[in-house]
Amino acid sequence: MTPTLFVIAGEDSGDLHGAELLRELKARRPELRIIGVGGPRMTPLLDRKLADVKDLAVVGFIEVIKHLPRLNRLFKQILAAAQEEDISAALLIDYPGFNLRLAKSLRKQQPAVQLFQYVCPQVWAWKKGRIPEIGRTLDTLYCLFDFEPELFRGYPVDARFVGHPLVELVKPECDRATFFQETGLDPARPLVALLPGSRTGEIQRLLPPMAELANRWRRERPEVQWVLPVAPTLEPAFIRAHLGAAPVTLVQDRTYAARAYAEAALVASGTATLETALLGTPFAIVYRLNALTYQMAKRIVKVPHFGLANVVARREVSPELLQDEVNPERLGLELSRLLDPAVARRVRAELGEVRGHLGEPGAAGRVAEDLLGKL
Repeated sequence: MTPTLFVIAGEDSGDLHGAELLRELKARRPELRIIGVGGPRMTPLLDRKLADVKDLAVVGFIEVIKHLPRLNRLFKQILAAAQEEDISAALLIDYPGFNLRLAKSLRKQQPAVQLFQYVCPQVWAWKKGRIPEIGRTLDTLYCLFDFEPELFRGYPVDARFVGHPLVELVKPECDRATFFQETGLDPARPLVALLPGSRTGEIQRLLPPMAELANRWRRERPEVQWVLPVAPTLEPAFIRAHLGAAPVTLVQDRTYAARAYAEAALVASGTATLETALLGTPFAIVYRLNALTYQMAKRIVKVPHFGLANVVARREVSPELLQDEVNPERLGLELSRLLDPAVARRVRAELGEVRGHLGEPGAAGRVAEDLLGKL
């Protein structure tokens, strides 16, 4: 009997990692039936799609509460589909709040189903109380960072470091000359990349101060060009509405090239900071949350750094701007510093440390081999 694998990704980065892993699984077992939730990258690899990542992509305590009725309906639909399809295993990709709850429900509903989690929840930063829950609920936990398996020592879960898939995924989609030719940008002038996030809430909070800075520099530093790679989860029209008249070039399908060929970048906290570090482009990490969400987060997040690149490096290799610090003046100050050639050289050398902590290429292949061996 052909096994059915149930897979759930809840945001853009999960869709990216999920697609790479599903390709590896299908290459080894073409007959494997895969159903679940994914975004534009995972969709072609799903035999049955239950929902899209856009239906799940909500960030922040307050935001989740607002969307709770819709998320609960979707949760029940997904759980019903898992039973209807008589799945052999579930592969949960990141998105810990939703996926851990789903894992516990699946464990009760279908006890024989194997539960795999790809991407360890950030329990080292917050909700450390989840460690026993994860350690006892999941069968296998594939960790992307070298320090994570140790957190689960003594629990039944098989927690293993597999390396980070971004190590091999992150490379420019085209060469430098092609990028500048396609975009109409001038290769002789400095370029700044803007990455305000992949969710609508992030765009609403982070893009306006970036746009204001671009407007100011149109007068003060007219030699600087601006580019914004549009996340596949967002519509360009939505981005333009929050840019106004700012002189920013939007690009699609060139998210790595836009950063690789930029002299500096402003990057929303998250996976994008690791990607930018791997590309070697000096950048500042920015983030703004709903005010109430931020006050709640301050009480429970216990890490010296909030940017993933800094967490992995175990020190600050990129400046971090949070909440009210995300304003045109401060953004301009950090960008000016990063555009200084001497500072840029030092920062690029430090970003190399991040790469050293992420393991060897081939993470998705290693996960696929282990998962199929256990099915």
